Amino acid sequence: MALERGSSAPFPEGTPQGVPFPIVDAPLEARYCARVSLQHNSPSGKRGNQKPHSPSSGPALLKSHGKPEAQRSQLPFPLLGGEEKGLRPDGPEGRREKLPVALHKDQPFSYREKRQAQPPLQRGGRPAAGPAFQRGEARATTLAVDHTRAEARRHPCPHYPECYGCPFAGFSYYQQLDKKRERLANALSASPTLKTLDVPPLIPSPRQFGYRARVKLAVRRSGSKVLIGLYVPETHQVVDISACPVHPEPINRIVQCLKQLIERLDIAPYDEVHGTGQLRYIDVRYSFWQHQALLTLVTRHMHFPQARVLIRELERRFPFLTGIVQNIHDKPGNVIWGERFHPLRGRDSLLEKIGHLRLRIPTSAFAQANPPVARKLYEMVLEWAALNGQEIALDLYCGIGPVALYLASKAKLVVGIGENVGAINVAKENALRNGYHNSRFFAGDAAEKLRDTAATLSRIDLIVVNPPRKGLSPETFAALAAVKVPRLIYVSCDPLTLARDLERFSQENYVTLQVQPFDMFPQTDQVETVALLERRREDAGTVGSPETLRPTDSPEAR
Repeated sequence: MALERGSSAPFPEGTPQGVPFPIVDAPLEARYCARVSLQHNSPSGKRGNQKPHSPSSGPALLKSHGKPEAQRSQLPFPLLGGEEKGLRPDGPEGRREKLPVALHKDQPFSYREKRQAQPPLQRGGRPAAGPAFQRGEARATTLAVDHTRAEARRHPCPHYPECYGCPFAGFSYYQQLDKKRERLANALSASPTLKTLDVPPLIPSPRQFGYRARVKLAVRRSGSKVLIGLYVPETHQVVDISACPVHPEPINRIVQCLKQLIERLDIAPYDEVHGTGQLRYIDVRYSFWQHQALLTLVTRHMHFPQARVLIRELERRFPFLTGIVQNIHDKPGNVIWGERFHPLRGRDSLLEKIGHLRLRIPTSAFAQANPPVARKLYEMVLEWAALNGQEIALDLYCGIGPVALYLASKAKLVVGIGENVGAINVAKENALRNGYHNSRFFAGDAAEKLRDTAATLSRIDLIVVNPPRKGLSPETFAALAAVKVPRLIYVSCDPLTLARDLERFSQENYVTLQVQPFDMFPQTDQVETVALLERRREDAGTVGSPETLRPTDSPEAR
């Protein structure tokens, strides 16, 4: 069997060798957006002689040949799309089987199977060269491979398919983006006022692997083995993922070393059934800008007898580990964080650069896990804000302040509101560090602080909201509706709660003008979305009293 190849260009940035991704010369974002735009704008939905597929099903996977349906095992996690099934070969150890490989027909790259007679021998007994790799229309093919470790060849993750953290790991990156776009479109189309809203292609991540700047893992014991990983959904069972490919390599090295040290130093992992043990969770942050890491150990008690030896070993092995923090969580349950933080060694925060901003990120505060995609998202928010230097903007759920500081680069005044007091204090420091004195930050309940701010300002021209996954609470939504701001930008990490809240805003005289999804978490089914809303002009107006908040120059006055 000989194979034909469509291009000799290298893999896209961040793609490990052996991953079944397309190899083409154009940048990933340009290739994907052009492909989806061509499909979307075609009147007939066809490309050449290809038959259009159902928009609800996405690109279909090919079934393996010559094998009954009952003998094909499916992936152990649900997939979006209805008719599609993730298939993998099923058979005894070491048996050679047909392994299905699915590609889009419009990709300019393919591996194609060619059946031919054995090539003649050259002088010296060497076989003649087979057919050269050629460019041509991409087609699906069936490759004969050893069943032994077949999944490891197809997937760079050694924990696939036992780990449930990356349900889209079995699909090419093009297919992942299509499925996430379909998931958002399905959620929006279920709302009466959003059915006609166009969903553009996702803005892809520059890295498909090694992109997560923050990792939170549970520490448990199974027999005599220490497990550091994720919970199986709806269970208390932990799947070990100490070599996860979506984690940066320095984080994987720290996790693997921790497993060895926990066993060697006899540190007892937490047992939630009996309420015993010491180490419950670990949290690792990584700065791609400074190439430094920050480790937080969540323990059941303040007294940690092995801490000194553990810290010494970690410092000796990892010079880039600039801080180790202890969080004390002595209450039962699966909540990760306790209320007390105690620095064990070094710093309790990292510096990360996102766009033009240098941000301090403490261990207890939220920050986007994919900095390059976060930069694209913040730039999109600033572009849609369409500021001219005279506006007063408000950032609700501002966290450590990245969106507020992007807005401050073009607004007259920006007010940030958040519920985490520590994050608000860091936001003030970040504003001072980046030289934005036209910003103010307040900590407190979102709905209460929003009402207070609206009553103090002469007007609010723009509000940006970035709520948690559960979306806006009824109290916060009511406070937003009462402000009647002319323009509103909604940043969401859940298509379902986004569609719910956009539908609620439509009842308050708002129109959703456009949405833009982002791939913040490659290999997963998660979608980050930005939506732009505008209040109908006939009912728009100003709010509050004629007083305005005076921008301050000192962090003490913030």
